Amino acid sequence: MSAISTAPGALGPHLVIGSRRIPVILPRLGDPRLKLSAVIVTLQVLGQTVLDFKLSIAQILVTIGFCAVVDTAMTLWRQGVLAWPASALLTGNSTAFILRASGTEHGDWWSLNGIEWFLMAASVALLVKYLVRPGGRHRFNPSNVGLVWVLLVIGPVHVFPQYLYWGPLEAPVIAALVVIALGAVWVLRAVRMLPMAFAFLGTFSLLIAAFAINGNSFVAIWSDDPISGLDYWVHICTSPELLVFVCFMMSDPATAPKTPPARVVYGVATALIAGALVSVQPTEYGVKVAILASLTVVCAVVPLIERLAQRRRRAAGAEEEREPALRLALPRPTSLRPASVAVVLIAVTALAGTIALTGNEDLFFIERGLTGPRNAQ
Repeated sequence: MSAISTAPGALGPHLVIGSRRIPVILPRLGDPRLKLSAVIVTLQVLGQTVLDFKLSIAQILVTIGFCAVVDTAMTLWRQGVLAWPASALLTGNSTAFILRASGTEHGDWWSLNGIEWFLMAASVALLVKYLVRPGGRHRFNPSNVGLVWVLLVIGPVHVFPQYLYWGPLEAPVIAALVVIALGAVWVLRAVRMLPMAFAFLGTFSLLIAAFAINGNSFVAIWSDDPISGLDYWVHICTSPELLVFVCFMMSDPATAPKTPPARVVYGVATALIAGALVSVQPTEYGVKVAILASLTVVCAVVPLIERLAQRRRRAAGAEEEREPALRLALPRPTSLRPASVAVVLIAVTALAGTIALTGNEDLFFIERGLTGPRNAQ
């Protein structure tokens, strides 16, 4: 026999299975993750109805369900509690929101085409979350590292990220931008990430403007001509996809720095890495992977960012001699444990793999629709 009990004297809701009592952690209305889930679900609905996302309802539900089941089982096994898998639901939803399987068309509501790639991305996300934990804290945004891994390893013949261009600036896209803008304020204020988002967007926009003036361009399946000039800046910097990345992926409190100054540095650093990687990409696929990979790289050094920001604040507020102040600015050496080595390998692989996309001729032809099945784009 089993039942959920909230009887007086109990320490909270719990599940009784025979003689075993398992604590139950239910969702809280004040949890920022519920706000973020509401925003992403709203965008998913728009994508399925008016934005023509090449994504099926079945792909979304299976990915979310897989993450929820695995995360719930892991939490029960490791902590002995039955917890509402809020983070896992976001991981699954975020993965499905960005990832696309070649051959899926809008309106294939219940297609499981390419579902193995969604589950692979989700598996990598959860494995990294639970196994790569230097200092007992997971370092990478789970959905981000899972997406980057699948996009780099599986490649554009089988998978691609959601387009930068969601359509002309008409009612459907305007509705999506309104949801993103209102959702960003709603979510980012709750987790105190607005300065981080502005730091990224300001820095990144200036870099992309400089690249546009320099003559950079990229090819995309949705445009007959290369994207260059003012369009280069507009299609990258005002893309709903970029705004979703900044406002709802970078802002993960579990992997972002904890203090406001460190979060601003985090935003600027991610923008600099993203800009550097984007600058050498001749295809939209490469541009999108570059943006995603920048977060993977910077998440690897978040503890260093936090440490340097903290020591800078202490040095500025303390009346000490020059030598002690300089000594505080130096990070302490850390031991090379397996989890730390894994962090370095993941970051370096993401960086090297993204740079390697610049020489991928097959990717260029795919974006031009010259090779491979047209519906693979």
